[in-house]
This record gives sequence, structure tokens and C-alpha cells, in this order.
Amino acid sequence: MSNSWVVPPAGVAPQIPAWKLKGWSEQQEHAMWRSWAQNFARSGHNEAANYYFDKCIDGANINDFMARSLRSNFYRSIAKVDQALEDSKRAASIAPANAYVNLQVADALYDLNRFEENKVSLYINTTLYTGTKLQPYNRRLQIVNANFHNNVGDSLRPFFLNNMSKMREIFDATMKVDSQMEPAPRWKVLKDLNKCEVRSIQEKNVVRISPLEMARRKRKTKIYHQNYLNGSWIDVAFLKALRKSPIVLLDKHYKSAKERRQYLDNSYATVKMFSKMLHSRSPMFSEQYQLPKTMESLHQSNMYRIQYQTRRNMLSILRTIRAIREQKDVQRLRKFVSKVMFEFVVLKTKRVMPWKIEFMNEVYNHLALSLCEAYKVPNYKVSPYDYDSMCRLLGVNPFKPTEVHEVVFGKRSSYVYEDHGSVFDQGKELRLAKALLDKRLYFSTLPIERSYLLFEIADCLLSQNHLVQCLLYAKRSIEEARRANSIIWEFLATMVQAKAHAILCKFERQAEVLNSAYHLAKGLKSAKLCTFIELCRMLNKDYMMLRKMATPAATKRTRYRLSNRSSYVQS
Repeated sequence: MSNSWVVPPAGVAPQIPAWKLKGWSEQQEHAMWRSWAQNFARSGHNEAANYYFDKCIDGANINDFMARSLRSNFYRSIAKVDQALEDSKRAASIAPANAYVNLQVADALYDLNRFEENKVSLYINTTLYTGTKLQPYNRRLQIVNANFHNNVGDSLRPFFLNNMSKMREIFDATMKVDSQMEPAPRWKVLKDLNKCEVRSIQEKNVVRISPLEMARRKRKTKIYHQNYLNGSWIDVAFLKALRKSPIVLLDKHYKSAKERRQYLDNSYATVKMFSKMLHSRSPMFSEQYQLPKTMESLHQSNMYRIQYQTRRNMLSILRTIRAIREQKDVQRLRKFVSKVMFEFVVLKTKRVMPWKIEFMNEVYNHLALSLCEAYKVPNYKVSPYDYDSMCRLLGVNPFKPTEVHEVVFGKRSSYVYEDHGSVFDQGKELRLAKALLDKRLYFSTLPIERSYLLFEIADCLLSQNHLVQCLLYAKRSIEEARRANSIIWEFLATMVQAKAHAILCKFERQAEVLNSAYHLAKGLKSAKLCTFIELCRMLNKDYMMLRKMATPAATKRTRYRLSNRSSYVQS
């Protein structure tokens, strides 16, 4: 069939802009793209400027060194210095005798912190030009010489002496060369061996950083930005926080969250790049060396202010703890102690808090005394015929199996959703609390603090009815309390074991735990605790006696049924 009989495809022809209908020449379009790119670069539309620069340079067969020079300046303004250096070198290859283009190459090397190459390039160009063309090169030579003096001058020796212990690690990390190829993922290796075609998740090594180290890094970053960005450091901190703000991203509501996150990340990376340039030109140790007396006086005054404020905060915390104890609000006291110890005390060193260990001991002992006050003889009659009496006496809820829930098709009220509701929220809160306690336990060294943290973890597990794990953590808490020579925390951990055994109805093991608790109560010289533990021991003995009495009766009934069955068969 001839091609003349082919029916053209249906559709609307794309709309052609009016300026394209005039038939511009290639040189005219090239000048137009360059003008538009300059306009967008000045107005801050970086993506549009980059698009028209690419269209101007890559879309035409014209060796325009000025377009590459303009794009090099644009890349330098948005901290893409590698691409700026490449464009400036290409422009210099097109126009090797142009002083402005050669100056751009030197400036790009300077922005990349390659000061040696920058100085070599400047020195070579000083031999090629004279007059007014030579002046910018001489000014830049003075600047780079000053940078060399700040980096490797008289301030470098005392900096090395003060940080000699850390230099080895920094040197090893800097000189390490990753010559090996990136290993293939495990799922691809298994697929090549025809063993598995399922993508497996690579295990990631999580680096744990102590709260004190995190606070130190945050403080150093703040000082770094204050030193180089002056009053704009608060804007940088705000920009850094915005990158992970759910109010700004709104992942679940709009589809543009990815673009917003990328824009914020690019903006923060640009600021980091520029601040790194400033730091490379004039490092902080050089400024500290140039102003030793001023820096030392500022450091001492700041240290004294922090010490005095810390002491006032310690006294205020102790007064608040005593006031809450008088109100007998145990849950509020536990939350307050957890917040104070995790947000305040853990961030203080012995230099600003000389009595840190004594203060922590006093706070934890106040909390332990408040927790012991919950164990008291009730004002109602305790009956051994109720198996929940021990749980109510110790202040825990007895474990009951969940009821079978009937689901009616079409009736939404009968459906059970596991990702919402009060039970789900409570379980999520307990899991988050346990994760936070595990993190604190990882960096804790004081035995009494470790005993407290293990006690809190055991209590969280007890609330979730994870009784076996609760007993393990309570045992570890007892061991840490013995290391700290703290009888009261050993007693509290023992009572957690008693609560778990009460829920499990392990009366024989409960007797041993209550005996240990009774000896600890005698060591505390508390008559109220001894009376309470004695009541628990008597109730547990009654439970054991009732079980022994119930066992022969059940055996007797079983034998009676078997004898009747055998006599019926014989007859």
C-alpha cells in the first residue's frame, strides 16, 4: 500500500509561541537564552536560570566563552563550586588570553579551598598581565597569603599541642582510601547464585551518641555559626529545624512534600558550604590565638555564670521534690525526676556541677522513699479465698485473658482496629518510654542510677504484662542496687518481683521473694514496711495451704469417678 493512503493521526498540533514564528537565527536565539538566564539568576529563580544556561551552552554549536563565564559565576553563587571550576576552565580554553576568565579559574580554586593551586595560578597570571589587569591578581595574592598565615602560621603549633590525642584518628580517617568496590547487596548475590530472589534488608550499624556528646556538638555548632555568620546563626538553626518539621512538610496531606524537603536540604547545604569556605580561610583556632586574653576572660565568665546558675537550679529541684513528696503525688514525682535527670543533670559535667553524684543520690533516695510509702496496710479485710487479694494488696491489676470478640459483617462498631484507641495509645506510650530508658541505661555508669533505670524498665514491662522480662530486669536492678549499697532500691526491685509472681500465682517463689523483702525492710528499720510484708507473707501462706487442701479433694473426686466407671463396665 502506498504511503499516500496512510491516514494522519488525529490530534491537536502543539501550540507554538509567537516569538518562534519570526524565524530567529541561531546566534539570536543563543543571545536570547543567555539574557533570560542572566535575568532568572538575578531574580533568584535558580532552576530556570540553570535550564536556560544549559540551553544556551549545550544547544548551540557556538563557542561562547562569555556564556560559560556567566554560568560559572551563577554556580559560585549557589555553592556549586565544582561545576563553576569546570565552566571557568572551559571558558579559559576558548579564550586563554582573557584576564577576567583566568581570574575566574583562580577564584573557583579559592572557593574550593585549594589554596596552593590558587596561589600558583595567581602567580603565573601576574607574569602575563600588566597595569590595571594586574591589580586584582595582586589583591588576591595578599588575601591568600593571609589565609596561609592563619592556617599554618603561629597559631597551628599550640592547636596541635592541645589536640594531640585526637590527631591520630583524624589523620587515619583523612588518609583512608576506599579503593574497594562497593559490595553488591545481599539479595543480588543470592539471586546470581539462584538461591533467593527476595530483596533482603541490609543491617545498619547505628552509632549511639551520648546525651552529653550530643549537647556538646550542638553547642559547638552554635558557636561555629555565631563566629562566621554573626546574627544570622539563629536563621541557620531555624532552617535546620525546618527540614524535619512535620508542620512544614505535611507528608500525609500534600504530594509536594518531597520537593519542599529537597528545597530545604539544598538551602541548608548551600549555607554549610559557604560557612565551610569561611572556616577554611580563617579557622577558629587562629582567632582564639590572636585574642587569647579576651577569649579566656569570656570563657571564664561564661563558666562562672553556668556554675552559679546550675547551683541555683539544683536547690530549686530539691525544693520542688520535697514539695511534691508532701503532696504524696507519686506519679508526678516520677515524671519530674525522669525529666530532670534526662534533660538537666545528664548534660552537666563535674566541672559545672562538682556535687553531681551526691545530688543524684539524694534525688533518687527521695523518689525511693516516696515509692515505699505506697506499701501500707489496707483499711479493708483481706481474704485468702480471693486470689486477687494479693494483687490488690501490692497495687497491680490481675492478669485476665482477653474475651473473644464477635465481629458482625457490615457493622463497623464490632470491628477491632489495632492502630487506634486508648489501649493502643497507652501501649505506644509505654514502648516509647521503655526505648528512652534503654537509651539512658546504655550511657549510665552510676550504680544507683542504673538500678533506678532498670526498676523503671521492669515497671513498664509489668504494665504491659511482659512478666518474664520484668523479672529479668528486676533481678538486674537488685544486682546494681547491691553494687551501690542501696538497700531501699534493692527492696523496691524485690517488690517488683513480688508483683510479677502475684500475677502469675507462683506462691512458692513468692514466699522466697517476700522473705528477702522482709529482711530488707528490717535493714531499713521501717516498722510499717515490716508489718506490710508480714501481712503479705501470711496471705501467701494461706494461699499455699488452700492449694494443698484443694489438691487431695480433687484427687479424691477423680478416683471416685474412675471407680464408678469400672464397676459399671464389670456389671
